[in-house]
Amino acid sequence: MALISNAKGRREDETPSGYERLFGNRELGMLISKVQSAVISTGNELEKFLAVRLTKTDGISIHNINKEKRVFKGAKNGHDIIIDCMIEKDGKIMLIEIKDGDTFDTKKVAGEIESLIMTKNFIIKTKKIKEENVSLHYCSFNARDHEQIERGRN
Repeated sequence: MALISNAKGRREDETPSGYERLFGNRELGMLISKVQSAVISTGNELEKFLAVRLTKTDGISIHNINKEKRVFKGAKNGHDIIIDCMIEKDGKIMLIEIKDGDTFDTKKVAGEIESLIMTKNFIIKTKKIKEENVSLHYCSFNARDHEQIERGRN
C-alpha cells in the first residue's frame, strides 16, 4: 500500500514547489508534494496488486510478469513505450491502460491514449498483425459505474 510516510515528494534542497508557492508555506507545500507522490504510487501498487493474484499468466504481461513483452523499444519516435498490461490470446492483442481512480487528468489521458495508439500502430507494422486484431482498453478501478468515468473525463 502506498503511504504518505514512504512517499518521496519534493526534497528540502530543491527549489520551492508549485504547492509551496500556492500556499505560501514551505511545510504545507512539502506535505502536499508527498501526498501527490503517494497518489501516483497507488497506480503502480494497483499493477502489483493485480499481478500477484493471477494464477494463469500465459499471454499476459503486467508488472513483473513477462515484463519485457510490454516494453516496445523505439515505438515512440525512437523512445520506448511501456504499456501497463498486454494480453495476447488467439492471435489478438489487447493493450490496456490501468487506472486507479474514477476521474482522469485530461492532459495525462491524452498522452496515454497517444502512447496506446502509437504502440498499436507499431505492433501492426512490426508484427504484421491486422488492425482489427489489436485493441486498446482503459480499465478504471474504484469507479462506481461507467457514467462516473465519463463525467471525470469531461
